[in-house]
Amino acid sequence: MAHYLAAFAAALAIPPLIFAAYVTYRYAWSEWQRFEAVAYQRNEDLVADLDRLLAARISLLQALATSPAIDNADFRRFDLQARQFVEQGIAIRMRDRTNQVVIDTARPLGAPLGKEPITARQQEVLEAKQPFITDLYTRQAEGQYAVGISVPVIRDGEVLYFLTTALSPAYLARFLGERGVEPPYYASIADRAGRVITRSTRHEESVGRALPGYERIRDAKGAWSGVNPEGVAVSAYYNRSELSGWFVTTGVDRQALEAPMRSLLWRLFALAAALLTLSVGTATFLAHRFSQASSALAGAADAVGTGQLAATPQTPISEINRIGAAFSRASVQLQEQAKALERANQDLELRVARRTGELAASEERHRLLADNSTDVILLRKASGPVTFASPSCLRLLGYSVAEMQTKLPDDLIHPDDLGRVLAINRAIGPANPSASSIHRLRHKDGHWIWVQSTYSFMAQVGPDRPNIMAVVRDDTERQLRELKLRHSNEALQQFSAIVSHDLQAPLRHINMFSDLLQARVGNQDAETTGYARRIMASVERMQRQIRSLLVYTQVAYATVKSEEVPLERVIAEATALLDTQVEEAGARIDLIDRPVLWGDPDLLVTLFQNLIANALKYRRDDPPVVTITAQASGQQWEISVEDKGLGIDPQYSERIFEIFRRLHRDESRYPGMGLGLALCRRIVESHDGQIWLDTGYSQGARFRLTLPRR
Repeated sequence: MAHYLAAFAAALAIPPLIFAAYVTYRYAWSEWQRFEAVAYQRNEDLVADLDRLLAARISLLQALATSPAIDNADFRRFDLQARQFVEQGIAIRMRDRTNQVVIDTARPLGAPLGKEPITARQQEVLEAKQPFITDLYTRQAEGQYAVGISVPVIRDGEVLYFLTTALSPAYLARFLGERGVEPPYYASIADRAGRVITRSTRHEESVGRALPGYERIRDAKGAWSGVNPEGVAVSAYYNRSELSGWFVTTGVDRQALEAPMRSLLWRLFALAAALLTLSVGTATFLAHRFSQASSALAGAADAVGTGQLAATPQTPISEINRIGAAFSRASVQLQEQAKALERANQDLELRVARRTGELAASEERHRLLADNSTDVILLRKASGPVTFASPSCLRLLGYSVAEMQTKLPDDLIHPDDLGRVLAINRAIGPANPSASSIHRLRHKDGHWIWVQSTYSFMAQVGPDRPNIMAVVRDDTERQLRELKLRHSNEALQQFSAIVSHDLQAPLRHINMFSDLLQARVGNQDAETTGYARRIMASVERMQRQIRSLLVYTQVAYATVKSEEVPLERVIAEATALLDTQVEEAGARIDLIDRPVLWGDPDLLVTLFQNLIANALKYRRDDPPVVTITAQASGQQWEISVEDKGLGIDPQYSERIFEIFRRLHRDESRYPGMGLGLALCRRIVESHDGQIWLDTGYSQGARFRLTLPRR
């Protein structure tokens, strides 16, 4: 009995002690993790903010690189454009391919500019034709540290100039300060060579020195422990910026991490002593009561253990009596459950047999689906050969299933597409469960075929088994059709440009000789003079038609961009372009609904500019009112543009959309070439929409059109 009491005392004291120790450990560990999580998150945020800062500078230089002033070699104008950013602390320099400085906003306007030797980073920009961010370097003029951003100015595929700007370490130190990095947290930014660009503390004495722990960095992100330049032991996290290649390191003082643990240890010792005292006292009190009832309870337990019916014990302790009664009931229930278990086992065997048959039928259905699919179904890991191929691979690629299982990606994928396809396979995973690509595969007989491949990550399959499914479909015919269509469009645009140029030249000659004829005849022959004027008027009209044809061709076959465009912004820009006509007519443009369209902003502005201009041109005596409404219709917006003007006879509802078709011959009153509505139809159709005249509207003219919502 003494052994039982000792065990009971220990059992009473140990669980609370374990629980207290566990709570202490969990609290200290959570505080440790909280500090580390804050450091890790701050490091992630610093990298993201740094990339946004550098991306903004690159975008600024890329925007300046598109300036027409560069194309016109108007460097003074470009210098004035670049100097707009001097007040923001951004100095911009432009050099040509020989490194002759053309623009330097850090110097006074008109100051002489010299020529500098071409550096390795500029040579890299020349070869890669991409923006480049330098490591830490020393400026020759000031002898101070800086980092640079270079963007090439490309025309016709060639780099003509470099646009560069520099960031000082002091600027980046302010960048860290603005983000609240202060003890117990420390942050550093280092270049690709491991030299410190800036630090949150002791910035000036750290610039240019080696980053502590840099020699232990092996991956793009990770953690290390050590002593920072202030002599503080830290746990640090580093992350490489994808944009610049720089390393951003954030550390936390280890003393701040360990302080909660030391504080809680003393509390744990005090709690352990109190619990031990309480458990010993409780065990002593219960020992006397247990000694009287232990024999009766042991007898009931023995009966249950041997599978016999147990009698309810009668002892001075009511708790023991209830336990004994429970033993008695349990002995009865155990015998009943043994019989029920036997019946349940028989039922389970029947269910297993039925489920096995269903699985076999399901497996047969999936096998028939794979065998009869026209698309090729492949199973593989992210790297390595194919482990499963459906029989349709023989029809598509000429390989049998056994041959496909021996092929690596290098054997099948076109060299120009290989890197892109392998990158897609590597990216497939839980975070990116699906992807697709269009590329070329080698047929067994040697020729290349275009295919569409859809990749799916099967999360339910273990990593040691093929967990990427690819469905491959023949896309050769569609690619050939698109190629023919591109060639057709290019030929049509070239034809329009040639026709416009070749027709303009003889017309200019006719106009010139008619003018000479009119000048020579003068007032001597009124009839001949009239003929000359008619010839010149006809030539002028023909020239307008040719120019209109060129405008139509440029819009009709333009590459359509796809982005979200608020209709309110489109109407505002279109109205601004018609500002003079709106003011002269005293017109009012009412936009009732304000949806967001999906399409090309410039083409949509041209569309609504022509529709509003039509309403202003063919108006009555009262000031015109143009009303624009929109309502959702499936995946499209149906938009109405209506006015109270002269209206259009319904019999001309299709003719008005033909190019150079006019219903009014009097150009002096209603000027134009009959091009506006033809352009409107072409723009709407390029957005997969439709436009038509509402022939049921009799109070003026109402045009309806559909444009995509997505």
